[in-house]
Amino acid sequence: MRLLRLAAATCVLALAACGTTGSLKSESPEARRQIADYDQVVVLDLAANDLRPARDDVESAARAQNMAEGRVMFSDAIAEQLTKAGVFTTVSRTPIPGRSLVVTGTIDIWEPGNVATRVLVGFIGKSNFAATVEFRDSATNELLGTVKGDRNSWPLPIGASSNVVQTVEFFANEQARNVSSELIKAKGGKFAACNASPIGREVLSTAQFDKLWGLFNSRAEALEWLRGGAA
Repeated sequence: MRLLRLAAATCVLALAACGTTGSLKSESPEARRQIADYDQVVVLDLAANDLRPARDDVESAARAQNMAEGRVMFSDAIAEQLTKAGVFTTVSRTPIPGRSLVVTGTIDIWEPGNVATRVLVGFIGKSNFAATVEFRDSATNELLGTVKGDRNSWPLPIGASSNVVQTVEFFANEQARNVSSELIKAKGGKFAACNASPIGREVLSTAQFDKLWGLFNSRAEALEWLRGGAA
């Protein structure tokens, strides 16, 4: 089975936030090794699994609407990142013939919060995203591994620009990149982040993303590392 060693370099900018993006947890060493054998991946819409009690019917309906949109957006983001990575010959959003790795799971929280409140007040109106992503065999439904993530906006001072961009969509895209990077590593590839601003680089290091990804000043440096050049 062909094993790709080179993954795409993705340029990212991280902003202050609480929580974790999570690493791949396998059911067994053998299950993790099996992931490297798949050439096809199918990304299904994750199921809604928000178990928080709602205050009233209005809040319940709003959560359901947000979750319906979030399920599609997050799954689309995972498929997009895997397509860019190029470690699978086929990336599909619907079931396809043949043996495939199926990406599924649950979105546990999709909370947009309120951007205006975060900007004007700073400590309320926070956004929150939590998901459990599962990797299963298309034929047997065997669970091969999971990646869990939980991110929420950091309470920053009133008017701080980061209050605007710490959205649930930002956190979902961040987790989609992480899911892709974990599959890249399981396939024997590498993931690199580049062109982060000085503040973004400091945040990435503080959050220990530099231990998960290669972290470089430029795309050229990242590509050299991915191709097996100097670290």
